[in-house]
Amino acid sequence: MLTLRLHTPPGLPLELEHVNPAALSGLSLTEVAKQPIAYGNRTVELGEFFHVSGSNVDRIEFEGDLAKVNRLGERMTTGTISVRGNVGRHLGAYLFGGTIIVEGLAGDWAGAEMSTGSITIRGNAGSQLGAAYRGSRIGMKGGTIAVYGNARDEVGLRMRRGFISVAGSLGDHAGAAMIAGTLIAGSAGTACGAGMKRGTIVLGNKPKDMSPGHRFSCRTRPAYLGVLHRELERIGAIPKMDFENDFACWRGDILHGGHGELLIAAND
Repeated sequence: MLTLRLHTPPGLPLELEHVNPAALSGLSLTEVAKQPIAYGNRTVELGEFFHVSGSNVDRIEFEGDLAKVNRLGERMTTGTISVRGNVGRHLGAYLFGGTIIVEGLAGDWAGAEMSTGSITIRGNAGSQLGAAYRGSRIGMKGGTIAVYGNARDEVGLRMRRGFISVAGSLGDHAGAAMIAGTLIAGSAGTACGAGMKRGTIVLGNKPKDMSPGHRFSCRTRPAYLGVLHRELERIGAIPKMDFENDFACWRGDILHGGHGELLIAAND
């Protein structure tokens, strides 16, 4: 395992999009420490902020508060990155493979437009989790995101495929313009699923304000929720709800075909 321990907290954001197992493969510790990274509007060496130790770069472990470290694991294709602390924005954006594990908090845009692989955040996540960037037509295209805490606004925006589980609450506009995929959470704010075309959103509690484009369909107990529950047990981010009880099914968004489903646990 290659260990990168933060020894000098940055005053400005650091961009570490090129620090991943594939990019560092075959390099000596000295060469790793000399890798160029962006610091504000300057380029500096990785060793100016991180102490480098270990050997095997198939797994890279970061130690320290990386709240000002952005783009960690961006476009990563293989291996594992773990963070023993918080991390900044764009974690695992455009992820093409591998595993990212964060023991603390993650900033906005984690897993944005990722294609495959897995991201686990054991604290809270910011806004635009698994979302599409501004001007892009498609967000998350595959893979798994598991958040043990809460997440903020626009989770799963324009999501195309994949699986997002947030054990706690979501902010506003969760699953907005969703194309397909699965999003599950304990609760959500306003306009959940607004503009969705297809896909499934599962909630433990009814949103604060239902999207006007959704219509109640039926009370049901889908068989696939058992499979979903087992997958949640595997990844560890389990929203509080009774998967063996009934769910209220709302169809929508009717302005966009009405083929999406919003399943809300029937807490009665």
